[in-house]
Amino acid sequence: MAVAANWRRLTIVIHSLTGGGSEHAAAAMASHWAEAGKDVVLLTLDSVENDQIRFSSKVHRVGLGLMGHSSGVLAAIKANRKRIESLRTALVKSAPDRVISLTDRMNVLTLLAARGTGLPVVVSERNDMRHQPIGRIWGWLRRQKYPLARSIVVQTSGARAAVCSIAGPAPVYVIQNFVPPQLPSSAAAQLNLPADRNWFVSVGRLSIQKGFDRLLDAYAEISHACPDWNLVIVGEGSERIRLEEAVQRHGLVDKVLLPGWIESPWMCFPESSIVVLPSRYEGFPNVLLEGMSRGLAPIAFDCESGPSDIIRPDIDGLLVPEGDIEGLSAAMQSLALNPDLKIRMAASARSVNDRFSPERIYAQWDAVLAEE
Repeated sequence: MAVAANWRRLTIVIHSLTGGGSEHAAAAMASHWAEAGKDVVLLTLDSVENDQIRFSSKVHRVGLGLMGHSSGVLAAIKANRKRIESLRTALVKSAPDRVISLTDRMNVLTLLAARGTGLPVVVSERNDMRHQPIGRIWGWLRRQKYPLARSIVVQTSGARAAVCSIAGPAPVYVIQNFVPPQLPSSAAAQLNLPADRNWFVSVGRLSIQKGFDRLLDAYAEISHACPDWNLVIVGEGSERIRLEEAVQRHGLVDKVLLPGWIESPWMCFPESSIVVLPSRYEGFPNVLLEGMSRGLAPIAFDCESGPSDIIRPDIDGLLVPEGDIEGLSAAMQSLALNPDLKIRMAASARSVNDRFSPERIYAQWDAVLAEE
């Protein structure tokens, strides 16, 4: 990598700022470079009125108000054509020296919008494309357009191998997530948590990917053996009704909370809590970084991408073979009933604040953005 070019103006593109790890990352990245003296535009398809994530006042925020679902192929084509045209106009108006786009379909739209403008676009894959299909047409477009990117950033070596197969001449770099800043939250009082309970905590979109159905199955197996341990799943999404039905089916209504989306959820829970990641697949899970940075002992399924890059087994957390519900139950019970082990792992977990510090991660981003 030849690193020499200077740049001052940056536009970061993502679909929305309504929640989720990628959206938090986009806001944090924009804030970082704006505070460092760069001219930063944070551009979304969604409207500004729907923002739920905070960012620096030095960031120039632009929302296109073009989110929404289209019914039918022709309507979808028309809507995406309008999105591309509006994105192109906004990108050209922002006159950036560099563009960063985050998430798969947004990357495709941004590369289409930047076509013919000469704008250098760095695309960031935030998930593992081996496990997250984006549809036949979108997949074809990604294979056609990713080679046109200035560079491609992924989060794990496994994801890099997959992306390299479609990257063509575009260089592919691995840059992991950084530990996000912890912001004060008033949500703890809103949750009104019982003082005599301990908490298994899981955070993420209520989607099939995140595996909360598996977490409920695992917790149901140990809820009687761990009577003073409750479960809270923070997030919102399409699986809410199914998860609520599972809570009812397991007879856990008095022991499981589904409070919805909460800003800075890790500020709501005591350090005695245990963070659990039951995902079927991941990119590079902020959930683990955020919980561990506060000194919460972690447990995760060892899905193909992400958790094993963060958790050091039996040092600062427990990894369970992917899909092993009984193993997840056993790991949860082991930490809940063994306070000395939990305390030792929780203390070691704080090492993520150094291992994945913003300074280390942004230095890698700076090198990519400065690339000739």
